Amino acid sequence: MGAAARGGRLAAVALIALFAGCTKIQARDLIREGNSLYNEGKFVEALDKYDKATELEPDGVTVFWNRACAAEAQVLRMKEPGDREQRQQFADMALRDFQTWYDRLPAKTDEDEKQLQNHRLAILKADERCSELITHWEEQHRLDPRKETLYARIAQQYEECGQPDKQLYWLKKRTEDFPESVQAWHTIAVMTFQPLTPNIDAGLPYNESVPPAERVRIADEVIKKLDKVTELDPKFRDAYVWRSMAYTQKQHARLIVDPAVTPQDRLENLLAREDSMLAWKQRKAVCDLDELAECPDKITPDTPPCCEKAPLSAADQAADAEAKKQIEAELANPTPEDDKGKGKRKRKTKRSN
Repeated sequence: MGAAARGGRLAAVALIALFAGCTKIQARDLIREGNSLYNEGKFVEALDKYDKATELEPDGVTVFWNRACAAEAQVLRMKEPGDREQRQQFADMALRDFQTWYDRLPAKTDEDEKQLQNHRLAILKADERCSELITHWEEQHRLDPRKETLYARIAQQYEECGQPDKQLYWLKKRTEDFPESVQAWHTIAVMTFQPLTPNIDAGLPYNESVPPAERVRIADEVIKKLDKVTELDPKFRDAYVWRSMAYTQKQHARLIVDPAVTPQDRLENLLAREDSMLAWKQRKAVCDLDELAECPDKITPDTPPCCEKAPLSAADQAADAEAKKQIEAELANPTPEDDKGKGKRKRKTKRSN
C-alpha cells in the first residue's frame, strides 16, 4: 500500500473517531437535558431526550437507567382508571430498560441485583400486575422454602390482589410448616378476627352483619390460635390484647333475657358474665407484663396508668360457677315443663354490654 493510500485510510479512521466522539458528546448533552427535565418532574419530556440519546449511543448503560427511572416515575403518577393502557406502556419501557441496564453492567454486585428487583416490584405493583407479583413471590419461595417471612409476603400479595382464600391458605401453611413460630400463629389469629371488627359507622361495639352464633364461633377460633401463641411465648403481649377483644366480642354476641326463666336463658346470662371476666383476665395479664398496679377506687386526671378492677368479685365468680353447674344439670335432664315452655314466653332481650 502506498503512502498516499495509507494516509487516506488513517484520515478516514480519524474522521470516524471524530464523528463518534461528537456523537457521544451529543448523547451526553441530551442525557443532561433529560436529567434536568426529570428533576423538574417533566418525565415524559425527559423520556424524549433519553430516547434521542439512545439513538446516538445505543450501546450506553447509564442512559437506560435514567430512562427506566423516568418511565417508572411516570407509571407511579398515573393512578386514574383511564390511564391504565398508557401506564402499561410506560411500565413495559421501565421494566425493559432496567433489565438492559443490569445486563450491560460490566461488573454486577448484590446491590445492583437488589436495585433491579426493588424497581421491578414497585413497577409491577403500581401497574397492578397481580399475576406477575404472585409468580415472583412464589418463585422466591420455591428457591428458598425454609424462609418463613416469604409466607407472610405471599399471603399479603394475595390480600392485595383480592384473593382472601389464597391469603388464608398461605397463613395456615405457615403454621403447618413452622408450628413453633409465635408470629405465624398470631398473624393468622388476627386475620381470623377481622369479621368481628366493629362497624364504626353503625356506632356499635360489634359487627351486626355477622350473626351472633357465628361471632361466638369465630371468637372461639381466634382464642384457640392465641392460646397457641401464649403456649409458645407466655410474654407475647399482643396475644393477651387480642384474646381480650375476642372474649369481649363473645360477650356482645350473647342475648341477655330479662327475666331469664328457662335454663337456656339463665345460662346465656351467666356466659356473658363469664366472658366479661375472661376478657378482664387477659387485660390483667397485660397489666402484669407492663407492671401496672391496680387502679384506686377513685380515679382522677392525675392518676397514673393503672389496671382496672375485676368486673366480678371472687364471691360472684363462685356463685356463678355453682349456678352454671345447676343449669347444666337441668339441661342434661329437662323436665316436661321446660320443653313445654320453649318458644312460648314473650321475653325482653338485649345485647350484652
